[in-house]
Amino acid sequence: MPLPAGPEAGVPAIDDPAFGEILQVLRERTGTDFASYRLPTVARRTVNRMISVGAETYADYLEFLREREGEAARLLEHVTIKVSRFYRHTPAFDALRREVLPELARQANGRPLKVWSVGCGCGEEPYTLAMLFAEAGLGCVIEATDIDPAALQRAAHGYYADAALIELPKDLRERYLVRSDGSHEVTAVLREQVRFSLHDILSSRPPPGSGEFDLVCFRNVLIYLGHEVQALALHSARRAVRDEGYLCLGEAEWPAPDIASTLRPLAHDTRIFRVA
Repeated sequence: MPLPAGPEAGVPAIDDPAFGEILQVLRERTGTDFASYRLPTVARRTVNRMISVGAETYADYLEFLREREGEAARLLEHVTIKVSRFYRHTPAFDALRREVLPELARQANGRPLKVWSVGCGCGEEPYTLAMLFAEAGLGCVIEATDIDPAALQRAAHGYYADAALIELPKDLRERYLVRSDGSHEVTAVLREQVRFSLHDILSSRPPPGSGEFDLVCFRNVLIYLGHEVQALALHSARRAVRDEGYLCLGEAEWPAPDIASTLRPLAHDTRIFRVA
């Protein structure tokens, strides 16, 4: 199959006009503008979808996309493919459990805490956070957002395969997940703590919920964004955190210098920061 290829082996061309039109159709039908994302990644995942439907060129797939009403939603799922687990990157969640939650409990003085999980995918991260807050005896409302409606729907159902649990400590797994028809179901009590909604951090819309958050988890999102909009996204996440609250990034991510000056990092093997 003569798939589109760029100058680097295996890298799809992003300057093909038909690829630009694919992104335009995707924006019109899903509301998500991928022009600010890392286009080689978007192109690579588009080609994966093309292979599955038998399209040999961007132009072929563009025609297929325009003719099939539900194809834009399926392409969105492919472009935003979610690879996550409960308790992903153990040092970060251990630090949250050991250092951040006791401090938030002290600050809260009995009030419910507010948490935002940005780019929550299929829900593994916000449900992990809900477990930790429950273990600490802290009331909280967790707002979990993503740009993919299908992922949010799966997250709200709360069913997960064995592979999603490989990093989750046994005590949490036994307390908050129930074996059900070959998969694991999040308990109803835990699901009640998490509110899932559609939101793009690059949009001008404010995050769900009112006021500022005690903790914003903005992990493994920046790596999908183009350099020119990473700062915009980081500023949006930083503004959502109240003073003395916490911002958590992915293990391969670091805030820009102007934002870093307002943050105090915790342990060096995490990307958790306290807002100064």
